[in-house]
Amino acid sequence: MQYVSTRSASPEVDFERVLLSGVAPDGGLYVPEHLPRLPGGWRDWDYSAAVSWSLGAFGAIDVVPLVADAVSRFRPEVAPLVEVGDRSVFELFWGPTLSFKDHALQVLGRLLARATAGNDRTSVVLGATSGDTGSAAIEGCRGYPNLRVVILFPDGMVSEFQRRQMTTVPDENMLAVSVRGTFDDCQAMVKQAFAERPGLLAVNSINWVRIAAQIGYYTYLGTLVGSKFDVVIPTGNFGNALSCWSAKQMGVPIETITLSNNSNHRLVDAINASPGGDTPVVPTLAPAMDIAIPSNWERFSGDPTIEFAAGWASDEEIAQTIAHVHAKHRYLLDPHTATAWRVGESTRTERPQVVVATAHPAKFGDAVARAIGAAPELPEGYREILELPERMETIEVSSSEFYKLIR
Repeated sequence: MQYVSTRSASPEVDFERVLLSGVAPDGGLYVPEHLPRLPGGWRDWDYSAAVSWSLGAFGAIDVVPLVADAVSRFRPEVAPLVEVGDRSVFELFWGPTLSFKDHALQVLGRLLARATAGNDRTSVVLGATSGDTGSAAIEGCRGYPNLRVVILFPDGMVSEFQRRQMTTVPDENMLAVSVRGTFDDCQAMVKQAFAERPGLLAVNSINWVRIAAQIGYYTYLGTLVGSKFDVVIPTGNFGNALSCWSAKQMGVPIETITLSNNSNHRLVDAINASPGGDTPVVPTLAPAMDIAIPSNWERFSGDPTIEFAAGWASDEEIAQTIAHVHAKHRYLLDPHTATAWRVGESTRTERPQVVVATAHPAKFGDAVARAIGAAPELPEGYREILELPERMETIEVSSSEFYKLIR
């Protein structure tokens, strides 16, 4: 499998180069020359087989043991499909940081550690986060002395639990950096660093390996449903959406893909061809989607008005949805998944509809408490995060300040 830049001005590269690269030399993102097709017998795969095949089809070598090791970190199940009323919820939050990002980053961390094991210097792993990528990247790369992780996040725009997942990690080679700006500022700084500082490793979904792993869990979802079905996805940086769309092109029997945003809905406006304008990003109850410019949008090659349905939910509607689903079904949604549940109501068909749950509700205790009057219980082993001392750097939106931390 060879890869080309979305901007068509860089030479082709192989999987290993994509793994170890951020943006392409021309500033674009790497995409595979083509999407592979699922082989016969794929409907019999378990989760590990689906993810391993997807990574292998995109060029990864000897990934079966790495995927098996990554899956061992998920409790109690890796990706259960749960019936909630007459819909299903695909729970992708049972990894070590209670977020769907664990599915790709547990594998990516192992691949990066293996690829850099023979280097005589520490490799810097760089990322920006709107909430969940940061802690998942740190957890995926912990324990590898040849990797140093630096994660930027927008000051005051992640939940306390999300922040503490990054700032209470004691490992000296893991650093969380609070930026006095938005996620888009953080993302822009990271992309600039990749363009100006060769050798940095990417953990954001600008790294195609993240997308390849996520295509694997949508393939696995196809084995669980067993027939044509619809999917509703809360999305911020468009990586999860792109993964689902790619899985559909590869042969998973996904029909309608509905995307949901919060009040920061410029992506939805683009899909619906609505004149949304350049409205500023505002903090919401679903902070992982507080994004104006989704990176992976550049990778999408179809007509969004045909390929997707899309809608958004305000903070009030998010809280109402959490309360309604809890009262009616005794099931608790996190704020991001609540946007998908609400938006998906308008795109129901006779086919099964699967709502993708991207985070455990306990990560957003204040938002859930606003909806139902009480914060959810934290899973066993996570309460200490709220009591441990924090360690982080705080900077302005400044490349000079930032570069001092990654030199």
